[in-house]
Amino acid sequence: MLLGLAAVVVTLLWFDVPADLLAGYTAYLLLGIALPGVFTWRLLLRGLHTRGRPPTWFEDLSLGTIFGFGVQLPFFLVGVALGAHWLPVLAPALVLVLGLTGFGRDVWRLPTRRMDARASWALAGVVAYGMAWLGREVLGRRPLGIPLNRTPSVDETFHQALIADVGNRFPPEIPFLLGVRLDYHWFVHAQIAASNALTGLDSVTMIRLVMPSVVLVLAVLGLGAAALRLTGRPVAAVIAPALLVAGAYHLLGPSFAPATFHAPYLSPRFVSSPSQSYGVMMSMPAVMLLLEVLRPRRRADRLTWLALALALLALSGSKATFLPIFVCGALAVWGVQLLRTRRIDRTATALVVLLVAVTVFAQVVLFGGQSGSMLLDPGQSVVSALRSQGIEPTTLNQTLMTGTLLVGWLLYGVGVLGLWRRLLDPRAVWLLVAVPAGITIPFLFFRTGLSQYWFSRSVAELVVLLSAWGMAVLLPRPLTTRTALRLGAVAAVACAAGYTASALMERARGGSGVPTTGSMLVTVAVPVGVLLVWLLLRLAFRLAGRRGRPGLLLVLTVLLGLSLVNVAELAVHTARGDRIAMLRLKQTTPLFARGGVEAASYIAENSSVDDIVATNVHCLHPDADRCDNRSFWVAAYTERRVVVQGWGYTAVTNAMADGDTNSQVVPMPYPERLAVNDAAFSDPSEESVRRLVDTYDVSWLFVSRKYPADISGLRELDDLLVEAYRGPGHVVFEVRD
Repeated sequence: MLLGLAAVVVTLLWFDVPADLLAGYTAYLLLGIALPGVFTWRLLLRGLHTRGRPPTWFEDLSLGTIFGFGVQLPFFLVGVALGAHWLPVLAPALVLVLGLTGFGRDVWRLPTRRMDARASWALAGVVAYGMAWLGREVLGRRPLGIPLNRTPSVDETFHQALIADVGNRFPPEIPFLLGVRLDYHWFVHAQIAASNALTGLDSVTMIRLVMPSVVLVLAVLGLGAAALRLTGRPVAAVIAPALLVAGAYHLLGPSFAPATFHAPYLSPRFVSSPSQSYGVMMSMPAVMLLLEVLRPRRRADRLTWLALALALLALSGSKATFLPIFVCGALAVWGVQLLRTRRIDRTATALVVLLVAVTVFAQVVLFGGQSGSMLLDPGQSVVSALRSQGIEPTTLNQTLMTGTLLVGWLLYGVGVLGLWRRLLDPRAVWLLVAVPAGITIPFLFFRTGLSQYWFSRSVAELVVLLSAWGMAVLLPRPLTTRTALRLGAVAAVACAAGYTASALMERARGGSGVPTTGSMLVTVAVPVGVLLVWLLLRLAFRLAGRRGRPGLLLVLTVLLGLSLVNVAELAVHTARGDRIAMLRLKQTTPLFARGGVEAASYIAENSSVDDIVATNVHCLHPDADRCDNRSFWVAAYTERRVVVQGWGYTAVTNAMADGDTNSQVVPMPYPERLAVNDAAFSDPSEESVRRLVDTYDVSWLFVSRKYPADISGLRELDDLLVEAYRGPGHVVFEVRD
């Protein structure tokens, strides 16, 4: 644990997170999140501690800390509604008070086992590897020293705007399009807002550095805990998270950039989509409890079901892709149990009812019943993947790309073959149906923002759980160090061979990172070839009457080794001393004119959180041929709601897009509002400005010189407006009372 913590701290300090703020956040995480979370987790799962084989402290600390984010959230939201941002401190204070009573001491004294030391060290290594990969491949690309107006990330300003709104007002809304409900998975934004209120860490530092690191480490530990509870074997607690952070098989070349559609878990999108990485972490307690209530020959008590309900609610607003997948698995369990026993299984029925209820709650209450505007368009995702790589979408190439995606998403799950005798176990049924449910969606549906791929990424932890469970069944008991080292050597050789083949093919095509028909064919053919060679060897040994035929464990180890080519790639780049790919600032287009942050911050510092802002900034770039509607930075830095800035990433905009129109160029869905807004800037008069102010209760006008505006005309309305701030590129007017 200490080694893993050191890896995180060193990485964050290396990337210039202030030491004092990092120390404050660490204290907040331990006292504000982990303390109430672990206490509540142990309280609700006391039945697991007192009956049968009790959990380890590793399980309680890992899953309890993740659970703590869900425990803390309602305290923060109520605090925002009441204007009392300090309210989350009540949760740890209550736990400390209870700890002085006999009831609280009993919770801490519940029977708890210790973790195998070898597994603890191995998990620390997995955490260190994950942080090394994240630091080298992602965090270093956007250092904190970049001028904020030159950051290339539109998504960052989108998330900043949501964080500001969730942190200042409840219920939250879309801040850059006034009066539109927030139909996004916003729980991670609430967590960042809470940490900002209680520790002072700004949202940019949290989005770019701190939150990705925290959720990565807790996802690794939480998945290890879930695997340990599922299998009872410490080796599974290492295999599952190791495969999650390192598994992403392809032989398309070391320079191939798989971020958009290929990488199952760790990718450059790990930071750009905080809701996905946070959702994976928050799914760990729910997955562990789902598997626990489905455990054969053991009935879960009511407190365990309550813990599951709370974990699912905490997951519901974290990412929308998980619950539908979980429902599919639960329905399969219900059907299989009905066929097996000829009666309705109470546990399976209760699970289906609970999952459907939480899913409906999420869709209706949190997401407003919107579907994400995904269109039924089978095969379009594969065509899009080919076109993104400049490959002609012929029938052959579509077939090979489909195979490449499937093998890349699933090869690190081949350990499931070890479960062939346990396929009717309810836990196996749930996992075996939930995985293809998530994998199938990208092949059937399409959306211009490629949101369909989040479903395939959301089953990554289920794939590795199946694989770790199967490997735990096949591995000898006890697993000696000698056997572990031998199998590790086999996996390392397979990993090195896969990387070498990938590098040679890339060199043969001139060092290009763009895949070809040949490289896709090899990617699909190699795992199939390994299986065929193994089958032929077993047949030859059998015909020759020889013993010691190569077993299933050996070939699975080879295949899992092939899925670790990312490890070899990181090792080679580090050994060669390759520089971290920083942003080339001279080649990036500024997101907004110089001085925009200062002008927007003036409003944030001199206004009420309920004040409304109007602006002439709408399109991402002022001189573009088509208006890119993903403009969010004014709402992000003023931290106030805007009458209309951009309108991208909203349900109403997404619904206007179709398969031929990208949602980011859809016109404004409320043209009358846009007309009223822009008239006040382009043709200012007492009538036009007062109409805007009175209609939308506007208190501030934020004017950019890069966009159409008659600034001198606005200045002449001194009985209605007062010029509050003037900068090189922006002017701020305050509406007089």
